[in-house]
Amino acid sequence: MKRITLLFYVINTCLFAQTHLPKGFLSKEKLMMDKYLESFNNKLTPPPAFPVRTMAEWEEIKALTLSWNSYPGILTEIIKQAVSEVEVIIFCEDSNSVKNTLYSQNIDLENVNFIQEPTNSIWIRDYGQHTVYKDDVGQQYLVDWIYNRPRPLDDASPNLVSNYFNYDLFATNSGENLLVNTGGNFMTDGMGTAFASELIVEENDGSGPYNSVNYPNHDENEIDSIMNLFMGINNYIKMETLPYDGIHHIDMHMKIINEETILVSEYPPGESDGPQIEENINYILDNYFTPYGNQYKIVRIPSPPSTSGNYPADGGYYRTYTNSVFINKKILVPFYREEFDTIAQRIYEEILPGYEVVGIDCDDSNDNIIAASGAIHCITKAVGVDSPLLINHAPKRDMGYKSIINFQAKTNHFSGIDFVQLHYKKESDLNYTIKNMVHLNDDVFSLDVFGLPANEKISYFFKARANSGKEINRPIVAPIGGFEFTMFSDLPNSQIIYLKEGWNLISSYIYKNDDIQNIFADVSSNISIIKNNLGEVYLPEFSFNSIQSYDLLDAYYVKMKAEDSLLISGAIFLPEEWPLILPEGWSLVSYLRYEPNLVNLVFNNLTESDNLIIVKDYFGQMYLPQFNFNAIGEMEPGQGYQIKISHPDTLQYLPFNQYYE
Repeated sequence: MKRITLLFYVINTCLFAQTHLPKGFLSKEKLMMDKYLESFNNKLTPPPAFPVRTMAEWEEIKALTLSWNSYPGILTEIIKQAVSEVEVIIFCEDSNSVKNTLYSQNIDLENVNFIQEPTNSIWIRDYGQHTVYKDDVGQQYLVDWIYNRPRPLDDASPNLVSNYFNYDLFATNSGENLLVNTGGNFMTDGMGTAFASELIVEENDGSGPYNSVNYPNHDENEIDSIMNLFMGINNYIKMETLPYDGIHHIDMHMKIINEETILVSEYPPGESDGPQIEENINYILDNYFTPYGNQYKIVRIPSPPSTSGNYPADGGYYRTYTNSVFINKKILVPFYREEFDTIAQRIYEEILPGYEVVGIDCDDSNDNIIAASGAIHCITKAVGVDSPLLINHAPKRDMGYKSIINFQAKTNHFSGIDFVQLHYKKESDLNYTIKNMVHLNDDVFSLDVFGLPANEKISYFFKARANSGKEINRPIVAPIGGFEFTMFSDLPNSQIIYLKEGWNLISSYIYKNDDIQNIFADVSSNISIIKNNLGEVYLPEFSFNSIQSYDLLDAYYVKMKAEDSLLISGAIFLPEEWPLILPEGWSLVSYLRYEPNLVNLVFNNLTESDNLIIVKDYFGQMYLPQFNFNAIGEMEPGQGYQIKISHPDTLQYLPFNQYYE
């Protein structure tokens, strides 16, 4: 499987001497493509004989590769930030010279290693290796495409990385699997969906952009098949190229943040590539869904103009904030000018809570890499960890209020999963609540959480441990940061229940996950006894509590020494989500609506089936459906009720947006 070493055609080595090659073609390079592509036609490198999965950029990585070819100031800043997270592997001709530069910036070289081989250019994203895993989380392999530039030293680098790590490498360089592609025009969610511009089709249509006779000749289905065989891509989304982006690489205007979120560049209305970007995003939203069946969440980030105020349509540089790179718990972002950079940093911090967002100047007069149509993402390429512990999840989004929230995570490791935990908290909480999740099927773990409050930000993350002992959090930065969402509602989040001296029968539509003594703490000095339907009691005077936890679905008898009022604050439960299961005979039931309703209407389903015998309130007033007698009138919020039925049944309250009539 190791790729056969390329027999490079004879090339004038002086062609690129002392030249900072752009991401695009030099004019003389266009004339070289035929000869360059011809060298691949007689190779034999079959695809993997097993299913593979390409990692997403936010997954855990072990190394970052780059080429010390030009823009040393920017490379130095990247290395300075990366060495605390991963091994840094540098392609260079003279490692001593590079070491001296890094030493001068007080960079610890313990995590820096060198492949002392030259490259043609700095743009390793486009020609570098791709990490894939056998069977999703198994053995790591590397994949190499035919680079879409006639730069043989660049195209040899994946083979050198595979030798460095002793990984087998698969290459799309032979027979029916010939494929020209470039890393800047590829992004994946790690679950089989990938994005690209139509450049991938153009460069494999038999003639390419420069009418070469040696470009691979594939239709779109054949391209998709090759990407599936080598990369595990089963949903390859291709968008129109942009008119002012000369290289047609999607990383110059978009970035996949997680399985369901896409960050895209934004221009003033009608400006430069703005209209085409919006068309492309609408095309995605109209035709594709996330792996979880949801519509993609689109986050826009303004693209700044040149210092002259010009955008690309008027000759300005193609400045972009999407050309960023994940390095485990950091994300490095190209910066340009403070008035725009501060906006970009805020957006990144909002969509990636807890990540260290590091800006690197890409517009400096001494290292103006953006003038060459590239930035941070373009000059870095990751190598994934071995044996990844993978957690996939559809992040919760802001939503309308729900009293039950289901959390799911797909978790996988070659050794199997020991446990998966959900950690969650309200914005007002200091600490996370930790719950073990339930293994449903395949690799899916699930947990229902009750009573999260409305109108308050909820933060959460997952922690998994494999049977091997390996642990990881998702997001990887947790607990410093996690996924966040808010449920918005104008429903009440608290209730005052008035308690008279003597006996009361009470219930609440507010849920609070707490012990009964904490719920009633503020009025405990006036309480003689609390009883539930099972005869369990709480006696504050004797600190005796056999009831334990407060249950929203139960009603409680409360005997008061003096009148008082009880405030319960928490989350309102949506009544349609909480059917009351009623046994035969007598029961105490809670009233889960926050407005009064006629008792005969509430119990209509039970009366129609001739199952309801009697309803009583704490005053002793009764509703007797058999005799059409209703002394209760309306059921009142805060009150509990005693009922008797002939056989087991269910009481289902209507949703708040429906009315009894």
